[in-house]
Amino acid sequence: MKKFNRTYLLGGLGLAISAWIVWQAGQIPTRLVANEPGPRFIPYVSAAGLALFSLLTIIFDAPKEAAKGVKPYLDKAGWIRLAIIMAEAVLFALAMTFIGFWFTAMLGMFLFIVTLKGKKKVNWLFAILLCVGLGSLCYFGFTRGFHIPLPTGTLWESLGITMP
Repeated sequence: MKKFNRTYLLGGLGLAISAWIVWQAGQIPTRLVANEPGPRFIPYVSAAGLALFSLLTIIFDAPKEAAKGVKPYLDKAGWIRLAIIMAEAVLFALAMTFIGFWFTAMLGMFLFIVTLKGKKKVNWLFAILLCVGLGSLCYFGFTRGFHIPLPTGTLWESLGITMP
């Protein structure tokens, strides 16, 4: 019996998701402003990128997988780490409404770094500076630069603290 090649399945799934994104983006109302690319642009670009990389995976990785034999993507420790990461993502989403995006982004990034580092050594000062800098850049970029409000946190509102 021939072994099942999961790379073909993954590539086909990527192509199917790409087609679904194009179909859904086609239902978005057309341009609102004449000189702007419109709300369909980013979904179309992401669908094209997903389709391109799915095809490249099918073309280049599937023969390698078939030659080596099928190996599991995740071992037992990998599945446990994946479950932890998913739990952290849910915690991130819940914490965002309670303590706001700015603090959640910094704490969440640090938590993801700790989880994903595995056995590798990390420069903790660099990790902290990266989390503070990138979290602040995202928060102030969206709130001040793009004028998109992000959650400020019900904790601070209940304490009467105004977030920037």
